[in-house]
Amino acid sequence: MRSIQDSIQQQLDLNQSKNLLFEHIQQSMSVAPSFLAALEALLNSDSNQPPEEAHAQFAAFTANEMVKRIYAINPYLRINPADAAALEQIYRQTWQLMQQTRDIKTTLNEFHYPALSKWLTGLYPEEFQKSLRGSPSVGRVTYEEYSAEFQIELLGLDLASLQPPILDVGCGSQANLVRHLRSLGMEAYGMDREVQTSRPYIFQADWFDYRFEKDRWGTIVSNMGFSNHLNYAYRHDYSQLERYLLKMKEMLEALAVGGCFIYAPALPSVEEALPTQQYLVQREQKTQDLSVSRIFRAE
Repeated sequence: MRSIQDSIQQQLDLNQSKNLLFEHIQQSMSVAPSFLAALEALLNSDSNQPPEEAHAQFAAFTANEMVKRIYAINPYLRINPADAAALEQIYRQTWQLMQQTRDIKTTLNEFHYPALSKWLTGLYPEEFQKSLRGSPSVGRVTYEEYSAEFQIELLGLDLASLQPPILDVGCGSQANLVRHLRSLGMEAYGMDREVQTSRPYIFQADWFDYRFEKDRWGTIVSNMGFSNHLNYAYRHDYSQLERYLLKMKEMLEALAVGGCFIYAPALPSVEEALPTQQYLVQREQKTQDLSVSRIFRAE
């Protein structure tokens, strides 16, 4: 199992910079020798196919690893459970065709890569799809795991005045701020779709799938997370904007009275539309291009 997983990761890493939406995708993709050898070994095993349970595990593992690499390229994309299931099904069908045809490279070129391309096209806003069809490679969106100290400084967090419990929305895979706050004895929690640490105070969830309970949190923070994605929806994927605005409303209602939502970058157009009898907005200019907002729930 481990050797198969290693070869899958090597294959995905080999093509990570390749653009799956490229119109001549079959010409740009490569096959890692270790991956090809692993597939050939499975096809030529005594049973002619791995056990169904192992087959399902391979498909699930590969789909999960693929999602991680897609988010590394563009964290603004959202892969919901239905999308993830469809991706896993592509890997299942690919293996089934390989078993039937015994032709690995033809299956990859004629079915697998076109199927992945069609699947990924459904995740991108239409305005990006045309330009991406002409490029064989893609870049990356800058996306970092910020240190706790950096986040505290950038957001201007006064640790002594933070009202518990504290929730970090988009805490990152390592939940650096959450772990730091808890080391100081503070009741802090984190939520992110890519968490890699198993803790009862860290939730693995997409914020659209996470239910923000009313009157639950004393402080909610989100550094370069939720508001960045809302801005992206406003500028590039307007069809998603209403969902983000409704989710932000839910987050504000999740604050306890006197609680505060602290985030960067600021959202002036959204903040100005908030009812002043319910919310008090403070905005601080940190750099020429970046402001931090604090929204206090008044009632």
